[in-house]
Amino acid sequence: MSRSILLIVLALTLLCLVSGQNDAKTKKLVQLSKENGVVKMDSNAYFQYTQGKRDYGLVVLLTALGDQIRCVPCREFDPEYKLVASSVHKSKHSDQVFFGHLDFQDGQAVYQQLAIQTAPNVFYFPPSATGDNKEPIKYDLSRNGFAAEPLAEFIKHQSGISFNVTRPFDYGQFIAKVILGLGVLATIKLVYRHFAFILFHKNTWAAITIVTVIVMTSGHMFNRIRNTPYAMPGPNGQLSYVANGFSSQFGIETQLVASIYAVLAFAVVSLATFVPRFEDKWRQRVGVYIWSCCFIVIFSCLMALFKIKNGAYPFKVLF
Repeated sequence: MSRSILLIVLALTLLCLVSGQNDAKTKKLVQLSKENGVVKMDSNAYFQYTQGKRDYGLVVLLTALGDQIRCVPCREFDPEYKLVASSVHKSKHSDQVFFGHLDFQDGQAVYQQLAIQTAPNVFYFPPSATGDNKEPIKYDLSRNGFAAEPLAEFIKHQSGISFNVTRPFDYGQFIAKVILGLGVLATIKLVYRHFAFILFHKNTWAAITIVTVIVMTSGHMFNRIRNTPYAMPGPNGQLSYVANGFSSQFGIETQLVASIYAVLAFAVVSLATFVPRFEDKWRQRVGVYIWSCCFIVIFSCLMALFKIKNGAYPFKVLF
């Protein structure tokens, strides 16, 4: 009988010790996140707060901001991540979900263990009981982009908490826009009587139409709707300008495609409008050769770009 009581006392003592350690981890995270809601981590802190029992959810951002790599997407995403962390920190759930930041210089052991070769990366570690080995949930940055709002929705879905992302009002930007708007209105009033004919000229509306078509067909609206990143780091820290597959793209990729479309459009317009105006037949012939070659070469580049995007693309012109 006494032996059973002793075992019960030992079990309760062990349970209290584990619970006390877990409470200590939570209190430590609360203390470390007081300043801006983000806990700066190294490898030891990462393993300490992501392993074992957790009564809290933990979001960890892995970056490579050091001078050796200087990850541009990491710098673009960093303020959005801090905005979400600050929003949760100001809510009533500040002790339920914490936010950590681990840079490559401080956490090379973590990068090696996770076999990560690109940055940034975001992982969510859900609460875990003793003995559980729950895998972290990775946030898809290539699909959701760098904006704070999609990340907030991801955290709400995974953790079950509710909070609002509150962006601070930028008075400087607001004043600059007001001044710029007043300047534009004043300029329009001064030059309208002298340049009003441009607004009603057919070539003006033709140019506006062509530019609109080029921008829309290059994927600008897709980027606006999906909040796609401008570029993403590839292997060895190099930037990737073209996203794999036809269901995703980067901002710089859209600009490349729009530039190619613009050159092709100008070549067609030149062949249809400018070249026939030459009175000299020899100049007309040279103009046809030049713009035809330009069209073929640039169109070949467009096909090559599609081939880079999807290796199964079967068409090409010159290369």
